Amino acid sequence: MKKKLIALLSVTTLVFSMTACGSGEKKAEDGETKEETKEETKEAAPIRLAAGDPMKEELINAIKEDFEAKGYTLEVSVIEDPIVSNNAIEEGSIEANFIQHQAYMDNFNEENNGDLVPVGDSIYYTCFGLYSNKLKSVDEISEGMKIGIPRDPTNRSRALRFLEAEGLITLKDGFEEFSQLEIEENKFNLELAEVDSESIPTILDDLDAGVCYPIAMQEADLDPEGALAYDPTEVGKEYGILIAVKGENKDAQWAKDLQESMGGEAAGAVIEDHLGSAAVHCSKY
Repeated sequence: MKKKLIALLSVTTLVFSMTACGSGEKKAEDGETKEETKEETKEAAPIRLAAGDPMKEELINAIKEDFEAKGYTLEVSVIEDPIVSNNAIEEGSIEANFIQHQAYMDNFNEENNGDLVPVGDSIYYTCFGLYSNKLKSVDEISEGMKIGIPRDPTNRSRALRFLEAEGLITLKDGFEEFSQLEIEENKFNLELAEVDSESIPTILDDLDAGVCYPIAMQEADLDPEGALAYDPTEVGKEYGILIAVKGENKDAQWAKDLQESMGGEAAGAVIEDHLGSAAVHCSKY
């Protein structure tokens, strides 16, 4: 009787142990399932990307299928004000934007204590053009003519470097950003009128020439490829349009995959279609 009781207790103990182990394994499996579900949910969250204008929106939509084939969902919007767009990244209402170059981003970060960074190199750069309704070539620029240039510091500096490259002015050494105060020589005593860059195409009749982006000419229903000259490549590449994200997302896989998709032929075709020789996609530099 005593031996039977001991045997029964042994079997009971073994069954309890096996049940307990099985329960622990189930909990572990449930935990793994929950972690996997959590990770899948995280991966399925949409990537919200703001374009700076309709052309950039078209470019993004051209690569959307390729990007989403990598396992993402891409939500595209248009925010034309770069400050509003950058603040949206900082606040977390979008993950990235496609509107600005490095110099503008640096200036925004400095003035707003921002934490924006580029994902990689620029996707394309738009040449700055010198446009005129009155002149046929740069050689026709003469004494006292009125030239429109952008008023914002970054694009003003680029415009002045452009005019220097054309031999119209000379800038002082030792500066990274230029204003009219840094003009050492104004060969033809040109009147440099600082205005909003987007408005320059609409006031060309009031100017002898104006410096602006081809996209501004296009939006004013003017020929973006009709410039008297474009700024040189060594200057233009510094102002390429890039994908901006918060610092914490710089090395995120989705950001790298987005950069890769934007560097493909589909994006290059949109640039070529809209801007022709007035812009250069990163696949060509």
